[in-house]
Amino acid sequence: MGVGVGDRASWVLEPLTGVGPLRFGMSPEQVNVALGEDAPHGVLSGGQRQWSWYRQHLVSAIFGPGEQLVAVGINANRGPLVLWEGVVLVGRAPSEVRADVSRLALRHGVKEVPNAEGERDVPAWGISVGAVQQYLPDAEGFLQRGDAMVTDLLVTGPGLAEDPYGDKTVASWRSNSRRRAPEPGPWPVRPERDRPRWECVPLVGVGPLRFGMTPEQVSAALGGETASSRGTYHPYPAGSLWEDQGDPAEEWLVEERFEAAGVRVHYPWWEQGRGPFLGAVTALGRSGPQVLLDGIPLVGRPVTAVEADIGRYLTDNDLGLRLLVSGDQEIYGLGVTVRAARVGDSVISEARLGSEQWYEE
Repeated sequence: MGVGVGDRASWVLEPLTGVGPLRFGMSPEQVNVALGEDAPHGVLSGGQRQWSWYRQHLVSAIFGPGEQLVAVGINANRGPLVLWEGVVLVGRAPSEVRADVSRLALRHGVKEVPNAEGERDVPAWGISVGAVQQYLPDAEGFLQRGDAMVTDLLVTGPGLAEDPYGDKTVASWRSNSRRRAPEPGPWPVRPERDRPRWECVPLVGVGPLRFGMTPEQVSAALGGETASSRGTYHPYPAGSLWEDQGDPAEEWLVEERFEAAGVRVHYPWWEQGRGPFLGAVTALGRSGPQVLLDGIPLVGRPVTAVEADIGRYLTDNDLGLRLLVSGDQEIYGLGVTVRAARVGDSVISEARLGSEQWYEE
C-alpha cells in the first residue's frame, strides 16, 4: 500500500480492480476486515447496505447488488493519498491533478472525460476526480476551512466506470455527502470597483431588497431584471405519500437567479395559503454586489480574511457563531452567513442574508 505522507496513508490505485486494501466485489464484512475497523455509519435501503463511512480511514465504501463493493470515495482533506503511477490524485490543487491526469491519459492512449465539476473522469482507470474546499488544522488541531480547493476521488469498478454518477446509489451517496453544487467554471470574478455596494440590515434586508417581497417586487427592486433561472418544487409529486393532498402538477417557486445583479433569491413557503415571498438573498462571490455589515465587506475576499473580521465583530458585539453542516459560518441571531465560491484552485467569500425565520442546516 505504500508509505504514508504525514499522518495520511498512501494507497495505490489498481484500475478497475481496487484501491489500497480494498477490492471491488468485497462484502461489507470483508471491507471491515480489510480496513481493520467497524462501520457504524452504514446506510440500508430495502434491507441492503448502500454505503458505509469509515471514520479512521475517511473513506466511503459504496455497495451495489448483492452488497458487493462497487466504488470507493476518498476524502480530500484527510483520506488516503491515492497514487497512480507515482502521481498523487487526492488532496492537491485541481489544476495540477488535471494536468497530470491528462499527461498520463495521453501516454496510455486512453480517453479522459470532463465531468460536472470541471475535473476529469478516466473510465479506463475507473476514476472520477472532484474538488472541494480545503480544511486545515488550527493550533489546537481543529479543522478550519482554508482559501484553496483540493481534489477528492471516486474510484469505481468496471460496471460503473463509464458513468459513475449515473448509478442511483453513487448519486445518492454524493447527495448525502453534502457537497456543494458543482461549479465547473469558467470562474470570472467581478472587479471590486465594479461591484455595487449594498448595506446589510440584518433580518430586514440587503441593498434594495427587503424580506417579505413578492417575486414581482424583487424584480422591480433589481431594476426590472428578469430572472435568468428559476428553481421550483413539487409539493405533491405523483406516486408519493402526499399525492392525494394536492395537485401533483402544482409547482412552487423556491429560488431565482439574477445574473446582472449577481444574486440568488430564496422563497420559503412557511405561511399556509401565502405565495412565495423573499426569505433570503445570496450575494454571489464571483459576480455579486459587495455587501457591507457594519463596514465589513463580506463578498469576493479570501474566506479566512472575512472570518477573521467576523470573529472580531462577534467579540465586539457579544454575539455567537453557528457552524452549519456545510462548513459555512452564520452569525447567530442575525441571519448573516459567510459562504465560499470556487475560483479555479481557490475560493472567495460570498454572503447569504436571511430573515428571522430563515433556517439552514
